[in-house]
This record gives sequence, C-alpha cells and structure tokens, in this order.
Amino acid sequence: MTQIADKDITFVVQGPVQASQERKQLSGITEQCLRSIRAHFPESKIILSTWAGQPFEGLDYDQVLELEDPGPNFIFYGEKQVQLNNNRQLYSSHMGLAAVKTKFAVKMRTDNQLMGRGFVELYERYSEIKRESQYSLLNSRVVTSSTFFLLSHAGQDTHFHKSDLFDFGETQDLLKIWDGNFVPTLHFSKKAGYKSRYPATEQFLCLKWISHLLGENYKLTVKAGDDAGLGENYWKHFIASNLIVDLPENLGLDVTERFYHRGNLSQEIDLADWKEFAGIKKRTWDKKRLKRALKKYESKVLRFFFG
Repeated sequence: MTQIADKDITFVVQGPVQASQERKQLSGITEQCLRSIRAHFPESKIILSTWAGQPFEGLDYDQVLELEDPGPNFIFYGEKQVQLNNNRQLYSSHMGLAAVKTKFAVKMRTDNQLMGRGFVELYERYSEIKRESQYSLLNSRVVTSSTFFLLSHAGQDTHFHKSDLFDFGETQDLLKIWDGNFVPTLHFSKKAGYKSRYPATEQFLCLKWISHLLGENYKLTVKAGDDAGLGENYWKHFIASNLIVDLPENLGLDVTERFYHRGNLSQEIDLADWKEFAGIKKRTWDKKRLKRALKKYESKVLRFFFG
C-alpha cells in the first residue's frame, strides 16, 4: 500500500483572502485555513494563490502568488445572462499547481479548512485498486469531496457533476483537471420539462477537461438526463477509474457552515457509491438509498402530470 509523507505534498490554497460583495466568507477563514494545514501537515509546503492587492501579510504560507484577476465568465440561458467565477477558480488553481514541485498536491479553497488527514488515508487505501484502462484518463486516482457531487436532479441521472471544492492526488493529474484553459461564453436554450435547467457549473467545468483529454469537444445541453453522447454508463465507469469520492468529514475537510445545510444531500455521491461503481461492494438499502428511490418515484409522478 502506498505511503505518502507530508513533505511530498504541497497545498495550493486558491481564491480571495477576504470576502467581497460577490462572494461572502467567514471572517478570518483564510487564516484559519492555513493554520489548519500547518497543524495537520507540518512538513508540507503551502502555496497561497490569490489576487494582487489581497491582504495576505502575516498569514502562514511558504509561497504566495499575486495574480491578476482574469474577471468573471458568463453563460446565457435563453436571454438571461449569468455571471460566474469559473475562470477565476481555474486560473488561481492552475497557477498554484504549476508552481508545485512535489509529487502530490492538494487543491482547496481559501474559505475551507482541514480537520484531519482522512483524504491521504483514502488515497493510500484505494488508489491502487484495479482500474479499467479504457476509462483511465488520469495517471492515478484523485480524491475529491462528495459536496455538490450529485448523482441525480429531479429524478434523472446527472453526469459530470464532480465537486470542485477539493482535490488530492498526483500533481500531474491535478494539472489535467485544473488545466488553466478558460471557460468561453456559453449559450444554453431553455428546454421544456419538469425542473429542466441548464448544466451546473460543476458539470461544464468537469466535461471541459475530460473533453480535452479525449480530444473531442463534448457538450451538455441540460443538467439531467444528458450524457453528452458518451453513453449512460460512461460517467460511473469514469468515476470508478479516476476518482475516490467521500464525505468531506471523512476526508478531514471542513466546508464551513456556508455549505453545511446545502440541499440534495441524499443525491451526493459518497464512498459507498464509489465502491459500488468500482465493483468492490454493492450499496445496501440504507437511509440515503431509500431517500433517492422515493425522490425518483416522486419526480416520475410529477413529470407524468406536469411534463
């Protein structure tokens, strides 16, 4: 089993140091984030990848990157314009990871913090489990959080809804995920149907780097029931061969109270799902699986009556 030393891990902490009108943060959260890394990984290097002009003096890091803000990106849903921060996240993550010299790296946000070492233990335990070569686009598996990693929406399967909060794995693999290629302006047409909506940020971010690795430009048109032409089973095989997914508390990640009460918790993929996808162990009929079945049945009935 792989054993990883702290000195072989670099933490890339990306994003703004302080809150803004566009993005609220807990007071002092970046300071707490950096301190939590030092407490649990005292021999690891910390790179703070943030924007020029941010108040980072006095914070506990080994290297700071003062980047020029690339600004927001936009999508259009019909005539409605939506402003997003995807390119900011892509740029700060990529530039931080590009400065890493160690074999392993963590990409995490400035408004999260650590409370343990679970993600390393998960990697050491499961990274070498057999993978399917036809789905293995990364050199090794990457550990990621279940937070917003959705299995379904309105009773229909969602594909490529990988969480973008936290990643741990080989630096070369994180650079494939956070490749620095910006998201262009995207246009989505409104589609009829029960709770139909445009793809989520997590989806077009994830499909963007998968498309790049596959050498094709795959696209989603709606959030649920769309596999981008890769096949309805592709995404589960991909998850099994390239990722390890678990609850943030099991990773040792505190997503802070901003995300504690997020919706759709029962729809988030976790380690039990990953084990089933990887052929290790089928998920039992636990409370989460039961809630999913009830939600799927409810949505099917509503879709029958309301389209």
